Amino acid sequence: MRILITANGSRGDVQPMLALAWALRERGHEAVLASNPRFASEAHAFGLPFVSVGQDLQQIMEDHRDAFSGQQSLGSVRRMQHAMTEEVRQQFQHLVPLARDFDRVVGGGFVLAARTAAEAAGRPFSFVVYTPQVFPSAHHPPTLLHLTRAPRWFARMAWWGMGQAYNLSLLRVLNEQRQLLGLAPVEDVLRYFFSLEHTWVAAEPELYPMPPDVPVPQVGAFCLPDARPLPEALERFLDAGPPPVYVGFGSMPDAAPERTTRIIAEAARRAGCRVVLSSGGAGLGGKRLGPDLLPVGALSHWRLFPRMAGIVHHAGAGTTAAAARAGVPQVAVPHVFDQFMLAHRVVRANLGVSLTRRQLTVARLAAALARIQQDGVIRASAARTGERLRQHNALETFIQHLTRT
Repeated sequence: MRILITANGSRGDVQPMLALAWALRERGHEAVLASNPRFASEAHAFGLPFVSVGQDLQQIMEDHRDAFSGQQSLGSVRRMQHAMTEEVRQQFQHLVPLARDFDRVVGGGFVLAARTAAEAAGRPFSFVVYTPQVFPSAHHPPTLLHLTRAPRWFARMAWWGMGQAYNLSLLRVLNEQRQLLGLAPVEDVLRYFFSLEHTWVAAEPELYPMPPDVPVPQVGAFCLPDARPLPEALERFLDAGPPPVYVGFGSMPDAAPERTTRIIAEAARRAGCRVVLSSGGAGLGGKRLGPDLLPVGALSHWRLFPRMAGIVHHAGAGTTAAAARAGVPQVAVPHVFDQFMLAHRVVRANLGVSLTRRQLTVARLAAALARIQQDGVIRASAARTGERLRQHNALETFIQHLTRT
């Protein structure tokens, strides 16, 4: 079978689809990954064909740091809306002709045009999301509301408002493109984008089970078995002392990376732990950080996390699942969107502790680091959960669905 896998967004949006493309190829199918140019080298490293589609949304995030740091303004919202509208147009331009050459289309992340492209080509379509919180439900609020609990009446009202906002920002461009293809207009962006009959949830049920009013199949997170060796400097650092703590906030930008780096370094010193510090989208790190803190770039979480004493992260869906799968205690530091709910789930599952980005001070981070290293209940719970999650084969389950239908 020839399958088009398309995704865009941050690294966390694209890497699960890279894992799916790799797994399909290993099972004898022909899979092509279509995403923005930032991920071409990653696809080629795994020997996967790659097609460039859309804008570099990671760069857009970095250009609009205020929208991701709790400092949104009306101007930043308008700039982001313009960028998203342009992204949808570019997706249509590339994906509509591309889909005709494949037997099936699978979308993930921010790919609003994928379903229409499959529809225009007469191809089956599946969509993969990484958290249950993207679905309208009375049991959780929309991701833009940084709430982990809400009355059901409030959640329903908030989702109605979110639906109106989606329609206001994206319905016009979506239907303009569908009209050009001779397709019927869409009435509701949310229902179309997260269609119950086309969507699967690649998230661990142990971390975030589906709410009872969303009848969508759920499998575990798509794990990329990235066996590429770790850098030699990192291996030497790991061998030079006790297991360190990993600190990294993924693709999240930071308006003051030097200050954040100082907070991390001082908190680690107070907690008496060594640190592997991922630069990420924030650009953390720098010179003269001391012998117990090693700055690194993008690495294989699959290889690194099981060797850590703890993981401090932004509570992105992929990183949270990778830390849980490794059986390592976590400090979740949510920044935006569903990260707040996932951080809440980490605490609820007794896998670690949580601080919001605004709460990230030396004293609080040092206390959190000390706790995940010393709390035997959290460490035992994390180890048990990791053992269970490593028994899952979410990719196999999803690929069976693709090849049967």
